[in-house]
Amino acid sequence: MKVKRLFSLTIIISILSLVIAGCSTSSSNNSKENETITLKLATYVPVTSQVYKYVTEPWMKRVTELTDGKVQFDTYPGEQLGKAHDMLKLTRDGVTDIGVFPANYFPDNMPLTNALAGLPNLSMTSHQGTVAYNELLQENEDLLEMDYLKNGIRPIMGHVSPTYEIWTTDKEVRVPKDLKGLKTRTVGGIANEVYEYMEAVPVTVSHTETYEALEKGVIDGAGYSSVAVEASGTADLLKYATFPHIGTAIHGLVINEKVWNGLPEDVQKAMQKAGQELVQPSGEKYDQDTENFNGEFSKAGGVIVDLTDAEKGQWEKVTKEFTEKWLKEQGSKDFPYEEVLNQYKESLEKYK
Repeated sequence: MKVKRLFSLTIIISILSLVIAGCSTSSSNNSKENETITLKLATYVPVTSQVYKYVTEPWMKRVTELTDGKVQFDTYPGEQLGKAHDMLKLTRDGVTDIGVFPANYFPDNMPLTNALAGLPNLSMTSHQGTVAYNELLQENEDLLEMDYLKNGIRPIMGHVSPTYEIWTTDKEVRVPKDLKGLKTRTVGGIANEVYEYMEAVPVTVSHTETYEALEKGVIDGAGYSSVAVEASGTADLLKYATFPHIGTAIHGLVINEKVWNGLPEDVQKAMQKAGQELVQPSGEKYDQDTENFNGEFSKAGGVIVDLTDAEKGQWEKVTKEFTEKWLKEQGSKDFPYEEVLNQYKESLEKYK
């Protein structure tokens, strides 16, 4: 009898232990599902820049809203975690969970996006380029794999800046031959090749060093978007602006792939939704700022050169020649430049 009672008691204790353990596990899982996820986000731009105001900040805010406060961010703007040219590596290596940086700085890592950013006469506005590029990101597997996943990062969204134009201190530029010998600030990469093709002298100068370089005569002008002229404070040194659309900057809002894979599905969906919601308005706001600045530049005595149809034709001819030459030279490389470029052009045409 005693043995039976002892056996029964043992079974009861075992069952109670399993129930308690199950409750404990369930409670632990619920706690984990509801705990706050804090992610580090770093970018090279300050909080006053359009990239931060129109992309980075509203995206973070929207993700937090969509997850009911579950996702929070520790932000490191203005190169607090590292220089702009290190931002891809910092994101890939997990120093930051999320990074915001331009593909222009990483031609070897992001060859396809770098080509779309550097080649002339593609997007005309920030809105057009941003919508078209994000459409391309979703439809072209080569772009996703080669420029992002291969680098250990995943794109949430891409943002195309307003086009880079020619801003000069003293010389009015109307046609490509006017660039001969002109020392012009560029972001490097393909932009250097474009200016060299037109016999200008490209000088790679950082955004923060451009004012001093113009003031001291190290450069005669800058390949800049209107909003970049405003942000750099160089408007008072520049007199002329000519708009042949020589490239742009394409920024990626990207997340470390391992971090992405470790996030709950609802958080992933919230991040993607927040990114897609910003594709259209971010470009529109950039374009409005561009229009406003150009008006202020003219009112302050600056000259936005009004090109004739014949002069526009010269720019179109030389930029087309350059693109054809560049694509031919890349033929031996194992990247689908022409295929991606043509698909991007098709998307751009839809949103012209």
